[in-house]
Amino acid sequence: MKLRTKTWLAVTAATGLALGGFSPALATGNAGPTEHTDMGVTGDAVMEHLQEISDISTSHSDEGFRALGTPGYEEAVEYVEQTLEATGAFDVERQAFEVEDQTFGEVAVSVDGEELEVTPASYTEGTEEPLADLPVALPVDDDYSDLAGGQLGCAASDFDDSAEGALVLVARGSCSFGEKTQAATDAGAAAVILYNNDTSAPDETLNATLGERVENGAPTVGTSYNIGNDLLTKIEGAAEGEPLLADFTLETEYTTSTTWNVIAETKAGDHDNVQMFGAHLDGVPEGPGVNDNGSGSAALLASAEALAEQPTENDNAIRFGWWGAEEVGLVGSTHYVESLSESEVSKVKSYMNFDMIGSDNYIVGTLDSDGSDVPIPDGVNVPEGSTELEKVFTDYFDTQDQKNIGTEFSGRSDYQAFMLAGIPASGLFSGADGTKTEQEAEWFGGTVGEKHDTNYHQPTDTIENVSKESIDIFAPAIGYAVHTLGYDLSEAPAPTDPPTTPPTDPPTETPTDDPTGAPTDDPTGAPTDDPTEAPDER
Repeated sequence: MKLRTKTWLAVTAATGLALGGFSPALATGNAGPTEHTDMGVTGDAVMEHLQEISDISTSHSDEGFRALGTPGYEEAVEYVEQTLEATGAFDVERQAFEVEDQTFGEVAVSVDGEELEVTPASYTEGTEEPLADLPVALPVDDDYSDLAGGQLGCAASDFDDSAEGALVLVARGSCSFGEKTQAATDAGAAAVILYNNDTSAPDETLNATLGERVENGAPTVGTSYNIGNDLLTKIEGAAEGEPLLADFTLETEYTTSTTWNVIAETKAGDHDNVQMFGAHLDGVPEGPGVNDNGSGSAALLASAEALAEQPTENDNAIRFGWWGAEEVGLVGSTHYVESLSESEVSKVKSYMNFDMIGSDNYIVGTLDSDGSDVPIPDGVNVPEGSTELEKVFTDYFDTQDQKNIGTEFSGRSDYQAFMLAGIPASGLFSGADGTKTEQEAEWFGGTVGEKHDTNYHQPTDTIENVSKESIDIFAPAIGYAVHTLGYDLSEAPAPTDPPTTPPTDPPTETPTDDPTGAPTDDPTGAPTDDPTEAPDER
């Protein structure tokens, strides 16, 4: 769905970005704010909510913390609802939806008797029984050193007859993991290994998601760059007609779970001009998910409370969303956007996403919608107005003398569904599995060569390992963005004009105590020059 002109106008007006012309706030005489503020949102306010979310998660440590389908997630939903309802400023809705959940049994892959460290891809199919003595094959490509070209396996034509009934090795890059599995399946592959292309983190295992189930798809696992590259070398070195042989087992079971998004919209404001902010509330079953993404969820709660306490009502409606099932493929946010009619989509003028703002080896990142720091990936269409939304954050950070960098605008988090619907999007991000550079360490501190979040998707993603310094930076920036999109600025009252002639200090003439002359008794007589006489009434 393409972005309409009226949406673009609404975004620029709401953000105070110059198109000039008519201002609704000035025209109606709304005595609103004359400048945008962070509404007093602080890191301490965020941490209060984050502690509550952490306590909920850890109390359900034996039941999958706050993951999809767990009691911990439902309790977190209830906490969000209760917090919002207590403000009295929002209409709160719990949106239920069903999602297919997946659990894994035995996952084992060996090549020529050597066991490989692999991770099953989300939404992969399993093996009905262990596969033995599979030939190991590659996509067709002339140069495997560039991590590009045909070795990426984005189309069935990237494979030849050697893929039939084989375990194929495919590099990460260019297209989605689901497209790679589909291409290998169409080429007749029996199984797929996807290997990471991040040479800066060569031992990092690839945690891939296919996005959705591939019908009769080849079972798929991910592995690290080092393991994949070593396997590549062995395959290329195998004698012609004597391929490497592999054993492959992947046990998985699908179940259907009911889960929820929480949607809250201000009672005040223009409901045909909705500015939206979101964060996913679910976590992974491996840990309490305090940074990922308790931190973004807590920041939204603190911002909602601050908005409810503002002295004047917001001009534009503000809508907050806490998403479910993000960790299994952005399911909640996708379901929400797809549930909106075309008319309802057109009312959503912007979307801001906050997925992790307390990483221990943090960066101060904005979604780089103009590609100035990180090139826009191929195939990603950035909705018009997204650059202006990013500028809300970069301008704010400039006023604080806070260094910041652009991060990849790739649709990796919950803004993807909004972006695909043509809704301008931006957001903030403190880093996940990326590696800290020397430049980033110079600007933000931390350890070069380590992940931005060393506890990402781990049991150690606890409140003790959240960076309060990072939270302190991001919290007011989020509050500022909510205020900026929520309020049209009013003009400051003009000072009163000074009198044209300053008054004299003493009177020009001292009044007399007695009248200067007696009044005349002749009503027909000519008026005197005496100012004490009565005026002529005729």
